[in-house]
Parts: sequence; structure tokens; C-alpha cells
Amino acid sequence: MKRLLLTLITALPLALALGACDPGESNELDNGQAAGGRRGPNDTQGGQDTTFDHSNDPGGAAPGADFQPAEPSQMKMVGSPEVTSRLHACGKMTIASLGNLIRSRGLSGGNPNGSQSAQQIFDSSGPALGAANYNGRVPEAPFASTSAMAKMFDIYTMGAYRPASADWEAPACPGTKVIGDDGKFTADGISCLIGKPATPEYIAIANDAIAKNPEDGAKIAIAAMLSAAHTCQ
Repeated sequence: MKRLLLTLITALPLALALGACDPGESNELDNGQAAGGRRGPNDTQGGQDTTFDHSNDPGGAAPGADFQPAEPSQMKMVGSPEVTSRLHACGKMTIASLGNLIRSRGLSGGNPNGSQSAQQIFDSSGPALGAANYNGRVPEAPFASTSAMAKMFDIYTMGAYRPASADWEAPACPGTKVIGDDGKFTADGISCLIGKPATPEYIAIANDAIAKNPEDGAKIAIAAMLSAAHTCQ
């Protein structure tokens, strides 16, 4: 009996406090809005002291904007927006593929004294490249982060030294040279590095780098081609 009376005395102040709250009143927790109320249809309307009109329809265009659907002829040429958004996405090259690229294209070695080779940078950059953490049950990152892209560019930059040398050999492209006997880029050499046939424009731009910087132009061009061709998969 005493325990029941004590419970009632303890619960009475709490019940009185809850009953005193008016659900229609405002307080600091809801930014002065009436409890249970909804936003008005013009709450997102732009004004002199605001930015611009926001549509209340998640699937609608901004107020006053003219929605222009894609023309059928354009969709036939480049594909529908749903298709092109997938084709133009930039997925990170897997760590295994990046390692295979370094080995198969002979991108390691020939670096200045005191600098790391492409293979050394790659071997020590697993976390930055988004490597999987199997102990923590974390898979490899499917998309490149800022650190991953920066680290890949470091790898391609230091990997450009070896192909620019006269004794470069790539296991994937036996007998191919990037720089010919005339000191200019070869089509087969560029094709080996980027993984697709080199166009005359590629060769002309690469040779222009050599003409502007005979000492380091070839390395700069190789690093740029590797980065452009292999940053995304």
C-alpha cells in the first residue's frame, strides 16, 4: 500500500507538467512554429531578402523556368540522360588494375636519386588509394577520393621517367619504344601507354611538349597521357 501511494505521489507532478503543455503554443524547439502545423505553399518563395524561388515539388522545375526535354535527335546521337549519366561517371581504377598497369607498362625505375619510383609509391599508398580493409569488413572504395587522385598522379608522374628512357621495355608491348631514334614520340609507344590507338593529334601534342622543353617535355607528356587515360576506369 505504501509502495502504491509513493508511486502515485511521484507520478502526479509529471502528469500535471504534461497536461500544462498546450500543443498549439510555440516554443524555442520548433523555431516559433505552431506544433503540428505545416509549411505554407509560399514559404519557399523568393523575395527581396531571400535568394530565389525553390520549388515545393521535388520532381518539378524551378518556378518560372522553362523545362526543355531532350530532343529525340540529340538522344539518338549521345543517348538519353539516364544512359549518359552512367557512361560519363568516373569510377576509380581498382588497386589491382593500377598495379598491373605499372608492371605491364614498365613504369617503375629510372627515377632521380632520392626519389621514389612509381612502384614504391604504389606499395605504400594502399589507404590513400582506397584499399579494402578486410579486418574491418570495409570493401575497396568504388570511387576515387581527392587523396586517391592525387596519389595516382604522383604514381603517373614518377612512372613517366622510365618510358622516356632509351632502354625502356614493357612486358605488354615487347619491342615497342615510346621515344624513337629521332627523339620524337612513336604511335605504338603512346598506344601502349594509354591502352588505345594513338591519333595523329595525340602524337603532335606530345611532340610539341618535347619541342618546348627538350629536357623534361617527354616526361611531362607521358605523365599527362597516363593521368588522362587511367584516372577513371
